[in-house]
Amino acid sequence: MKPYPKIKEIVPFSTPVVSFGNPAKARVLTVGINPSSLEFLTAGKNKTVLPVGKKRLTDLEVLGISNPEHLTEEMAQRVVAGCYEYFDKSSKPYMTWFKHLDLNVNRYFGARYEEGNACHLDLVQWATDPVWGNIEDLEVRDQLLEGDSDFLRYQIDTAEPEVVFINGKLVFEQLTSLNIVEAKAAEVVFYETKNGKSLPVKFYSGVTRKGINVVGWSRTFPGHHISGESLPGIVQKLHNHFDKYLK
Repeated sequence: MKPYPKIKEIVPFSTPVVSFGNPAKARVLTVGINPSSLEFLTAGKNKTVLPVGKKRLTDLEVLGISNPEHLTEEMAQRVVAGCYEYFDKSSKPYMTWFKHLDLNVNRYFGARYEEGNACHLDLVQWATDPVWGNIEDLEVRDQLLEGDSDFLRYQIDTAEPEVVFINGKLVFEQLTSLNIVEAKAAEVVFYETKNGKSLPVKFYSGVTRKGINVVGWSRTFPGHHISGESLPGIVQKLHNHFDKYLK
C-alpha cells in the first residue's frame, strides 16, 4: 500500500513481488537482488505484458486497474496471495531461473520451491527493465534498495527457516551493511569461467539477528558465468562449505 515509486525502470503494470512462495512455511530462504522482468513481460525485443493465461503473478491488468494509485487493500491482499502461491501447480513459475537455486542449493537441504518448504526473497521487490546490472543511474538503484530495506529486514526477522542462502555479492553487502545478518567471507575458492579464466569466488557464513544460520556465495545462480565443466566442482565445494559451517 506504499506509494508507487516514480521510477521509469519499474516494469509497467507490475506489482511488488513480496516473495516467491510463503516465507512463513519455508525451511530454506534464498535471497537475490530483484525479480526478473519476465515475471510480468514477454521475452524478446518487443516486450509486452504477459497475456491472460500466461501470467505468473497478480499484475495491475489482473486487478482491473491501470493506475497503481487506485490499489485497494483487498487488491493488495490478492497481490500478496499471488506471491505466496507462485510455485503452486496452477501457476506458471519462471523455473528457467529458479531451477538453478533449486538444484544447487535447496536440494542440498531436502527442500524445493514447488513443495513449499523453500522460498525466495529479494532485496528489491520491484521487477525492472532493464535488468538490475544494466540500470545505469546508480541513484535509481540506491533508491530502490533503500525503499525496500525495512520490509526485507521485517521478512527475515519474522521468518523461522533453518537456513538463509545469500545469492551473490551485492546481496551479502546489503544484508550485512544493514545489519540484517551478521556474516563474513569464510572461504575463497577458484573456478573456471566459460572463457577459460580462473577467478575467485567467496563463500559466506554467519547468522541472522535471531541466530538462524546464513550461508552463501559471491556469484549468483543463474548467471554465474562458470563453465559447464567447472560448475559441478564449484557446487561440490559450496556443499562442502555447507557441511563445514552448518554443523
